[in-house]
Amino acid sequence: MLLVDFLLNVAALVMWVSWRGIRGADTAGSAGTILGNLRAAGIERPRRWPYLAFLAGLLLFRAILYRQMGPNIPWHPAWSLGSATLVFRSDAFLRMLSFSLLGFVSTLLFWYTGIAGILALNRPPSDRDGITRALRRQGTWPSLLPGWLLLVLVAVTAGIAWLAIGSFAAHVGLLPPLRGDRHLLQQALVVSAGQWCVLRWWIAVILLLHFVHLYVHLGNQVLWEFVQNCGLKLSRPFAFLRLGHLDASPLVAMAFYWTLLTWIGHGLPALRRVLPGMPDWVEFGVLPFVFRNLPY
Repeated sequence: MLLVDFLLNVAALVMWVSWRGIRGADTAGSAGTILGNLRAAGIERPRRWPYLAFLAGLLLFRAILYRQMGPNIPWHPAWSLGSATLVFRSDAFLRMLSFSLLGFVSTLLFWYTGIAGILALNRPPSDRDGITRALRRQGTWPSLLPGWLLLVLVAVTAGIAWLAIGSFAAHVGLLPPLRGDRHLLQQALVVSAGQWCVLRWWIAVILLLHFVHLYVHLGNQVLWEFVQNCGLKLSRPFAFLRLGHLDASPLVAMAFYWTLLTWIGHGLPALRRVLPGMPDWVEFGVLPFVFRNLPY
């Protein structure tokens, strides 16, 4: 069921992106080239509202599917924003509908956090690859903000989402009762910080592809131009590991970023097993530990 849920979240994201109108033609070329500056003329824009209708239908359909299949497995789906985890009963349709909607919300946050990270990393005039330029065009006004403000905007969005989700979860008994509005706000701040930990997935994929491209020439497509552009910037703090044609900096950078962000947002249970006596925040993560021990 976890694989099914993942695939359905990917399908929902594809429908959302299609509704937003991000197409492969947007990444046709790099800045400064004739192909990169061409714009299609006289082409009628396709209707995009069916994608939004299909998305709503998919979210409703999978709630019904989970309600029918979950109790027979048995399956108790869990939803997490890093610091907090909600476990749902699969024998209640409204709970499954909530889980379906929240799953899509977290997928959207994952998607836009990655885009914000890319746009923050590739600032003008170094954003010359076609993929970054396409994302910047589709990002409308937020893409024009400074890089640090883009990342703050992502965190604030996650925090605002938690204000609604956290109050609902506490009301229906999915979380311990809140001790007041100040407590909910503190939770939102911790969840906001945890959203940045999502970037570890984007960073790991980019650096792994960058490492492969260093030793295997896979062409001059726009994807590899984007990977090289981002990979060089992410691995720059570890440039001292580049010895001639041997460059291990992408792998070391990937391990560093992954371990750091995982430790902050999710903890390192294996480390506590190897080194008994380590504090709880090592196993459960810095932010989850803070979330469970808020002062008010």
